[in-house]
Amino acid sequence: MTDLETRIARLEAESDIRKLKARYLNSCDAKDVDAIRACFTEDAVIDFPPIGQFDLDGLIGIFTQMAATTPIVDVHHGHNGEIEVNGDDASGRWNLGFATYDPRAGSFRMLANFYEDRYRKTADGWRICYSRSIPRAIVDGTLAEDGIKGAWVAAG
Repeated sequence: MTDLETRIARLEAESDIRKLKARYLNSCDAKDVDAIRACFTEDAVIDFPPIGQFDLDGLIGIFTQMAATTPIVDVHHGHNGEIEVNGDDASGRWNLGFATYDPRAGSFRMLANFYEDRYRKTADGWRICYSRSIPRAIVDGTLAEDGIKGAWVAAG
């Protein structure tokens, strides 16, 4: 491969990985567990403290329990992707802004965290093979008739 072909291949890989991360975050908001599963390799490791560390089936199970089968509304915003491609492997760091609302209790959570991901190019395209969420700030609150009540829960 020429230098130009190598540079184009790297840019295409970065673009594909950005699309993959967007597809994952949008699939979470849409509660589409099949689309979430398709974003990962079968041997993926997902480390989301304080919830826990999971394999792919574990992630799908906890997501189904906590979000997909509930009236909870989530919004994931991935920003500032820093992607390093090394052949058929890559790594990425993302800043995530997350908000969730549970209408049953009028409760909400706002979260700021970093994602540290690793990616692998497969026959089906780029997939996430490792993802770690690093919480930085959490605010929990409720919407009540007498106003919004919130509390700073944690900071990293």
